[in-house]
Amino acid sequence: MILNKEVLLKLFVIFLISVSFFLGYFLRENAAGGGPEFYELSWPIIQSFKEDFLFSIKNYGSFRDYTIPFSHILNAYINPFSNDIENFQLSITIISFAIFLIFALVFKNIFKHINFVDILLASSVILLLPMFRTSAFWGKNENFGWLFFILALYFFSEIKKNIDKDPGNRDKLIIISFCFVSACALYARQALFFLPISYLLYLFINNANKKIILTSIISFSIFAIPGFLLIWIWGSVYPTLPPGEAPHGGFIGGWIQPIHILKNFPILLSFFGFYLLPILTIEFLNSGFKDFFNKYFRSFFFALIIFIFLSQINILNYLGDYTMGGGAILKVNYLIQKNNFLLLLIFSSIGFSVLMRLFKEDTKNNIIMILPIIIIYGFRNANIQFQEYYEPLVLITFFLALKTDLHKIYFKNISLSHVIFLSYFTIYLIGSIYFKHFAFDSYEKWKIFLST
Repeated sequence: MILNKEVLLKLFVIFLISVSFFLGYFLRENAAGGGPEFYELSWPIIQSFKEDFLFSIKNYGSFRDYTIPFSHILNAYINPFSNDIENFQLSITIISFAIFLIFALVFKNIFKHINFVDILLASSVILLLPMFRTSAFWGKNENFGWLFFILALYFFSEIKKNIDKDPGNRDKLIIISFCFVSACALYARQALFFLPISYLLYLFINNANKKIILTSIISFSIFAIPGFLLIWIWGSVYPTLPPGEAPHGGFIGGWIQPIHILKNFPILLSFFGFYLLPILTIEFLNSGFKDFFNKYFRSFFFALIIFIFLSQINILNYLGDYTMGGGAILKVNYLIQKNNFLLLLIFSSIGFSVLMRLFKEDTKNNIIMILPIIIIYGFRNANIQFQEYYEPLVLITFFLALKTDLHKIYFKNISLSHVIFLSYFTIYLIGSIYFKHFAFDSYEKWKIFLST
């Protein structure tokens, strides 16, 4: 690698982003909100597991944490800094920075022809994402899920290379490794349950070797044993909570239901539109108006007309009832005009059009990766559809799991792409910091604003 001015500038930008990341820790940045909840929720759980594992498992419902305690267990028994809260939070910040480096290495493995400095610069986007930063700085458990998710996508990409051949010992080890880390991802962040589904669908639809399928099913079955043990101990898929304290009518009863996907659809699409908008901007600047128009015009306006029609007949009125969740675009929409959802619907239409383009490009790969995400995440109660669930999910999936010409377009004029891509998410970060630290530094202020 030749250290010319351009390379040095890119390295300097990576350095600045890295500095901002650690500076955020020392300044106690809480750009996504919810950071201080760690003291009341996660930290007592970690300490309880350190003292008595069996007691903590049996009485996990009393902690009122609505996740499988895998990340808490890892921190309690593997993290050597879990005795002191400040050192622990710093350790999670450092681990999260390491996740960025692992992301870059997996990124490079897929795009071998791209200069590693450019890979590092593109990968550094996760260090700008408010939820990733907040989880890192406050010691929350979300980023462990992203670590295992990235590792799983690495093994998935390796399996794809020899999918129709008899697996050798190395291939079997890769398959078992994928099943293991994807199980870890699921245990760390339950919505990542879509990954094993996508993987198995990919194997069947692409006529994978039967030995690969058999090895995968056996491995998944083994790694599912801890989950079945938890169900046996708890008596259900979720631990028993004190009477009257089950969230949203109960874990299965009201929180997760297939019917929710209908209400969640505009929100889900807006998240895809939000995270992929800079990619579309890059494509527009590289391909020109006519080509861009032909690719997206029909699907965008079809979706927009449908959404506007549904809004006019009051079917989408629930979009005005969010006090929590809904994402950044919905909040900006509220700031502009609460009872007019045009901005959100525009982003939803952008999300729809880009997904249609991705589905057309490589149906067997892209639809298998994306559709389970929409279904699994769409089952959540619409009132708790937080953007944090998709951050950095959409971007990681886009770069590491999808097959699309948008990758080539991004790397065609890579310096310009970096500027647009990183500037967009820098603005997003600054806006999030302003919103959470200055404009509405408490949930109560936000509710007062909405009520007036």
